[in-house]
Amino acid sequence: MKRLLALALLLALLPLGSGGAAGAEEEALPRLYTAHVCFTGRVFASWEGTEGVNQIGNILKGRYVTVHALYPTFALVTYEAGGITGYIKRVCLDYPKTVDSFSTPPYGVDFNHFISTVAQEDAPVTAQPGGGDTLITLHKGARLSFIGFEDGYGKVIYHRQYGYVDARLLEEILPVYEAPEQAGADRPIAAYTSFYKITTDESNMNRMANIAVACGKLCRLALPAGAKMNFNQDIGPYRASEGYLPAGVLVDGELQQGYGGGTCQVSSTLYNVVLQLPGLTVLQRRAHGDNGASYLPIGVDAAVGNKELNFRFRNDYAFPIRIDAYSQDGALTIAIYRAK
Repeated sequence: MKRLLALALLLALLPLGSGGAAGAEEEALPRLYTAHVCFTGRVFASWEGTEGVNQIGNILKGRYVTVHALYPTFALVTYEAGGITGYIKRVCLDYPKTVDSFSTPPYGVDFNHFISTVAQEDAPVTAQPGGGDTLITLHKGARLSFIGFEDGYGKVIYHRQYGYVDARLLEEILPVYEAPEQAGADRPIAAYTSFYKITTDESNMNRMANIAVACGKLCRLALPAGAKMNFNQDIGPYRASEGYLPAGVLVDGELQQGYGGGTCQVSSTLYNVVLQLPGLTVLQRRAHGDNGASYLPIGVDAAVGNKELNFRFRNDYAFPIRIDAYSQDGALTIAIYRAK
């Protein structure tokens, strides 16, 4: 019920096309979260891709706002004291709190409602449905989960913008079960796709190999009812004897070399799957600094690697779950299923 209500609220929101966002339209906007403005941010009347359009004001550091909707880079907010409703970059916000925890999902969650596989040799992910820049090209066998479909194009989050895939280039498109308690084992109860770089320099080749190793380890996991998942323990240790290679890792926002570089993208993608399931309880999670990891919207990454940096959650459903993870062509897709 919580998932369906939250979806209805978010689907009802459309980007505002001009200034004057405050007023009669403001009354119809749902109050999903409150947040603290951690540094002064510009407010825009609309947004396009990852850039704001038509600045209408500023909100100063230290103020509190109401959040109505979240997009990959921007949040639609109201600063009541200043009479401003518009779009501000998500990096400007911290300490978000849910207004109504019963009807609103955790901050930053993006429900994915479909999962599929690329059926053609070339399937471009474009910046607009049917056009715009090609963000990445996938090939036969690549797996994807989708927020939904617009005009025959599957919608994904590509780094910090939306991307679109022609549905005609996909194999059978399966809906994600909306009611986990009533789900079968044939389709996932939650899924998410993130995208990684596919450059051929040694460090990135090692990073892609590490992502594949971590995916293989995830696929061997099953969590009975009440069991806990400990990413460092279950997917690590991150060393050569476990198949991991040296690659770039983010440490306090700085890129360094370390064994297992790339596993943070796996943990972060899994975190975005877990966020969609109220029956999974997050026990530990920390972001990669204020700006987070660039392959995901701000506020929804999960760093791993040591005692302080770990991702742990508990299965509070009355049934066991299993995890499926697959990487190909720059697309990392993780899904959670009800286990038999």
